[in-house]
Amino acid sequence: MLKVVIFGAGLMGATIARDLVKSKDVDEVSLCDVNETRLKAVRRIERSTKLKLKKHDVRRRTQTIEFLKQFDVGVGALPHELCEYPIRATLAARVHYVDLIFGWRYQRSAMDRAAKRKGITIIPACGLAPGLSNVLAMAGVERLDKVNEVHIKTGGIPERPKPPLNYRIVFSFEAVLEEYLRKARIVKNGRITDVEALSGLETIMFPRPIGRCECFYTDGLSTLIRTIRGVREMDEKTIRWPGHVAQIRTLIECGLLELRPVVLNTQKIVPRKFTAQILSDRLALRNEKDLTLLRVDVIGKKSGKVVLNRYDMIDHYDSTNNATSMARTTSYPCAAAAQLLGTSRITPTGLVPPEIAFDAEHRNWLLSYLASRGINIRSI
Repeated sequence: MLKVVIFGAGLMGATIARDLVKSKDVDEVSLCDVNETRLKAVRRIERSTKLKLKKHDVRRRTQTIEFLKQFDVGVGALPHELCEYPIRATLAARVHYVDLIFGWRYQRSAMDRAAKRKGITIIPACGLAPGLSNVLAMAGVERLDKVNEVHIKTGGIPERPKPPLNYRIVFSFEAVLEEYLRKARIVKNGRITDVEALSGLETIMFPRPIGRCECFYTDGLSTLIRTIRGVREMDEKTIRWPGHVAQIRTLIECGLLELRPVVLNTQKIVPRKFTAQILSDRLALRNEKDLTLLRVDVIGKKSGKVVLNRYDMIDHYDSTNNATSMARTTSYPCAAAAQLLGTSRITPTGLVPPEIAFDAEHRNWLLSYLASRGINIRSI
């Protein structure tokens, strides 16, 4: 009897829950959030008796630990500022855990040692990118004798560009802005280095009707920096419709994304929060449809010849289930990992990145899992 608890009932957590209740291997899914309105919204679209809803604050450590002990595996679908609370609780409760993000990379070694001592597995950053992108990158690496370059390009965009910013929100806009401002860690000339976000701007082409897009450096390599070694170049870039970067740079140059408060009529206002609040409404997806693009290129040598291993994904809004493409492509890899953990099919303990957790056997299972949900990866 497999029981899964999910922390966070936002777009991703709700989608993970809706996917898990459909699995024959899962008997119960508890979806937790401090916001009852979010929980009620999920119940309106998912009536499965497997799904239990619970108001819970992950910052209440003792209660979180005791609650976790009732489950086989936990799932994190929380904002960055909250993600560490259930991680630490899951160590105390000795419960396996999979998270959508990797907000604690600087504590990686300590987290790994603690999980190994407890005999549990924690899979971090197991969404789309990082997550599925890491799994595909490792697949390309394993097909080569020598790897020289790894390039990941991904992004969620509206089906058609539309002002303002030629963009629509498919997850937290404040998280998007953070990506645009945080330096990106890449490998260049064989060395790990930090580069400015939004730099490295280039054009990327997809089959019609998508055509030309632009992409730029963002900090999405996550654990690949450590698990794929000896490469000359490795980077991750975010894809947007043309013109988006120039528009974001205008916001930055105007000071609208600053965190230092300004005083307006005796009131302190944080420009970035104010901008995010204003634009969140104007950039809401509403009745529009989104699509998600992913391209992973791994370049190296096989039997003395230069080889390019490419993985392409173009995923569209799911009109049947009213599910955004970004929610599907981010949530389903996490849901798949939770089921593997809960059924003891992933055996290494400690902090186990998705590219290691999904070895060759489990990788094929994951791709079949995604294909059964209409997400197809094309390999070249």
